[in-house]
Amino acid sequence: MLNSLEKLLRVSWAVELTPQGAGIFHAMERMKTQAGRQLSLLKVKKKWLFPASCSFFFVLSVLMTGCFLWQYYLPKLKTSSLGPEVTSAPMRMCPQHPEPVPLAHPLPVLKEALKKVDGILRQALSAPGLAAMSAVVIHNDTVLWTGNFGRKNGSDPASGPPNEYTMYRISSISKIFPVLMLYRLWEEGIVASLDDPLERYAGTFTINNPLGMASAPKQKSLMDVLEEVGPAPRPSPVTLRRMASQLSGLPRRLRSTSLLWRGSTQEALNLLKDDVLVADPGTRCHYSTLAFSLLAHVLAAHTAQGDYQHWILENVLEPLGMEDTGFDLTPPVRARLAAGFYGSGRPAPLYDLGWYRPSGQMYSTTADLAKLAMVLLGSRPQRLLRPDASKTLLAPLLACPGAYFANETGTPWEFHAQRGYRVVRKDGDLDGYAATFSLVPPLRLVH
Repeated sequence: MLNSLEKLLRVSWAVELTPQGAGIFHAMERMKTQAGRQLSLLKVKKKWLFPASCSFFFVLSVLMTGCFLWQYYLPKLKTSSLGPEVTSAPMRMCPQHPEPVPLAHPLPVLKEALKKVDGILRQALSAPGLAAMSAVVIHNDTVLWTGNFGRKNGSDPASGPPNEYTMYRISSISKIFPVLMLYRLWEEGIVASLDDPLERYAGTFTINNPLGMASAPKQKSLMDVLEEVGPAPRPSPVTLRRMASQLSGLPRRLRSTSLLWRGSTQEALNLLKDDVLVADPGTRCHYSTLAFSLLAHVLAAHTAQGDYQHWILENVLEPLGMEDTGFDLTPPVRARLAAGFYGSGRPAPLYDLGWYRPSGQMYSTTADLAKLAMVLLGSRPQRLLRPDASKTLLAPLLACPGAYFANETGTPWEFHAQRGYRVVRKDGDLDGYAATFSLVPPLRLVH
């Protein structure tokens, strides 16, 4: 009965549909079927797209790697089979610079003069006892000429020639450095005036002055009272500037001492109490090694270092890069020193000057002294002194009589007149060694 009812309903539903409605129904059924098929296709494509692309790129990479290896191991064609080998011109990298072209000397007169200097020094090397020589000529901050002659050790035939870094004892050129110390301390205010008397910084300094000592000028009232006690001594005429310029009147050395004396500064001051001035200070040129050593040691006691050599190292040598200049004749220094000889050809000993070290102990090279010279002329960016102090440093103080070895004296220079120019010079001479340090400020010339 139920089956009959179901059949009846189906028949009635089919009967109720019009032909137009039946067509729409069948179209919808077809669309539904097509949509299902497309959805199935999209699912299949999505499922296989990623693995397929990975496989493709993998195969592509394998092919490219294989091509590279094939090209790498492919036998190379020898260039000889193509004929004679042709070398290509080297590539020029940018920027391109012009090729150097030899030029004529800008100053033929200077070239000729330097040639004469070279000849004179070569000829001088034939003098007895002169085994090695180094020299340099500088204009502003430019080295015009260098000369190195002989052998570093004249007694050793296998010894090589010297050069601009060969060390020499510079003897009295060492006296430049106590003067630099004086001027720097003056700039810093530690020294009130270059013309201060020595006793202002060494309270126990006294020396007999039979040449210029006088009583104080007599005046009324108070001075009349002082007159009853005795003459009132004036401040010592031994000033710092005179000590630095061979005008102090002090003896050449302390009495009963040699250059090897190893006493203290206080012992030196005690010895001076019983000594006398050999010239009226400020009136006559008189060479004194004592003056420079005493000046250096007394001033050093008023510095933070408390030691002259340490002060020079920290304030002059290190700032100027003078690495091959110093005081101590250590084994490494001795190995680099040119050997000194007496005129007889006998080797000169390397002795230590002890307390007199500031006056002549130092060693240096032409390269280091060139640095110092350029700084003194203001040709380098480094500065030791202010321009006004540098000008005062290079100025003469007093004309010297004909018997003296220089025309004028200064701090610590000896001035010589040559070809219309004033040459600022410091010479040095110590057993087996001789040195000269010369400036011509108007020409900005060093030699």
